[in-house]
Amino acid sequence: MKSTHLAQAAAVAVSLALVTAGCSAGGTNVGSGDQPKAVQSKLTLDPTGKQSSGPAAEVSGAQQGGTLDLMWRADHPHYDPAKVYTAPDDGTFRLINRRLTVFNQHDDGSMALVGDLATNTGEASDGGKTWKYTLKDGVKYADGTPIRSQDIKYGVERTFDPTFATGPKWVQLWLAGKDDFSSVYPGPFGGQELGSDKIETPDDKTIIFHLAEPESDFPFAASMTETVPVRKDKDAKPADLDANGLGDMATGPYKIGAHEVDKTLTLVRNPNWDPKTDPIRHQYLDQIHFQFGVMAKQQTDQLKADTDPSAASYYSGIDTDQVQAIMQDPNLKQRTVDAETNAVQAFAINTARVTDVNVRKAIATAFPKQDVVTTQGGPFFGNIANTLSPRSSVGYAAQPNPYGVGDNGDPQKAKQILTDANKLGYPVNVAWDSTATADRWGTPIKRALEAAGFKVNLNPVPDKGFYDAVGRLDNPFDLIWNSWGPDWPTNRTVYSAVYYGGAVKDEGNNYAQLKEKAVDDELNRIQAIQDIDAQGKEYMPLDQLIQRDYAAAIPLVYWRKQLMFGSKVGGTRMDPISLSLDLTTAFIKK
Repeated sequence: MKSTHLAQAAAVAVSLALVTAGCSAGGTNVGSGDQPKAVQSKLTLDPTGKQSSGPAAEVSGAQQGGTLDLMWRADHPHYDPAKVYTAPDDGTFRLINRRLTVFNQHDDGSMALVGDLATNTGEASDGGKTWKYTLKDGVKYADGTPIRSQDIKYGVERTFDPTFATGPKWVQLWLAGKDDFSSVYPGPFGGQELGSDKIETPDDKTIIFHLAEPESDFPFAASMTETVPVRKDKDAKPADLDANGLGDMATGPYKIGAHEVDKTLTLVRNPNWDPKTDPIRHQYLDQIHFQFGVMAKQQTDQLKADTDPSAASYYSGIDTDQVQAIMQDPNLKQRTVDAETNAVQAFAINTARVTDVNVRKAIATAFPKQDVVTTQGGPFFGNIANTLSPRSSVGYAAQPNPYGVGDNGDPQKAKQILTDANKLGYPVNVAWDSTATADRWGTPIKRALEAAGFKVNLNPVPDKGFYDAVGRLDNPFDLIWNSWGPDWPTNRTVYSAVYYGGAVKDEGNNYAQLKEKAVDDELNRIQAIQDIDAQGKEYMPLDQLIQRDYAAAIPLVYWRKQLMFGSKVGGTRMDPISLSLDLTTAFIKK
């Protein structure tokens, strides 16, 4: 997306509401279902590099050795970092593949963006159009080869290829200066390189980005997988990298030791990772073993019994039917991380298929948020949402339901809207990421929409590859579940990523396929505001515009999650970016 940010990112220090997410239950009275409490914190950057060197601060009580056994319901759909964008996948690959910058979560809940492979969070010039990074001394791949600035440039270049459409797009967009960035540069596989007018690598340790417009958010984007280094001489078969990962091109404390698709993944220590260069990661564990295909109930049963004290849920919350009892048991509660995440679960309305805005408004008016949330655990699933912004983002403010209905919708009011539009019997194909628990919400959705005069078809989509399926422009779905958390703690990466017209593309993230000039113009106006706090407040009227005037999405819940772990697992907290167990701090107690 094109935008103008004249403020230097080095000066950014924004207040935001971060949700307590420490060990155990974060001090929350979860037995009554009360929501985790929000606290005021700071997001800071490290332009001087004082916070960017390693080693990372020691975790209290940490011990060396052992294997952490993680359970997760599905294998990662992609193993090439350039394709990785969903939250749990990024949590894993941040442990394997380092980037130019990275977020450091402090014990008090505050966050700092620091240099990862780079010495700091970047040096800006030309009003924020040019960003220079210097690589740290001693950073290497797992095979001992030094990481070069040219490898980061090549890693960025390959993300221009449409093959990698599922990955993040900020760096490509801002370098190209247009939404169709592949038309500016198609990627390196035809032998072309990005010119020095886009990226310079004057030596092996320096990389300079020349953006089309000033972007004070660039240091945040540099923390995404676009800046993971890739060696050109090892990229002869990109499909192999997606199947097997980067192998000895791993740069974090762990690399892939073994992978059996859809069954298991084992991470082993990277012998050439240097903790003195890494400000956030540790290498306490000998191995990290993933067992895929384990559903939430089975995970909860095993962890509750503590049959494997070294096991933990990686991303799945506690089984809905057991969460209240577990959180009321002091012994089990202390083996649980409980937090409101930075994600909002919502249902997008496919505007390319449901072209009549009144039909979309009828769907949103009838939608039974309360009944849906109840099927997922009620207050333990989170608070009902009326905004597409998470409550943790800069500028968030509570908003009314834009259709003037209560938390459970109003099917009769919706039926009148549908009748006036002469669309009674309109067919609605509902799609979601299928799990045993999520499948429960099909019944109240179908009941409410049918009461409003719709014909409803329920389409639970298999878990692995769900986002690839609903991201296709020709998908057959009208009402599409999705969960979205910002890439960094501002709403820049919510509205422009999910509701901007330029984001409507195959395997993109605009699941509503919303293309409205009024929305795009307002996004550009807001993102030109230099003060981050002032900018954040402007997103709330835009949020209501997207819902009230265009009925492009129905926010459902400010997602709360409980992750359970075995009695020997230490250093437990939730990663605020990946919403999974934080693998950078975990260890096994002897």
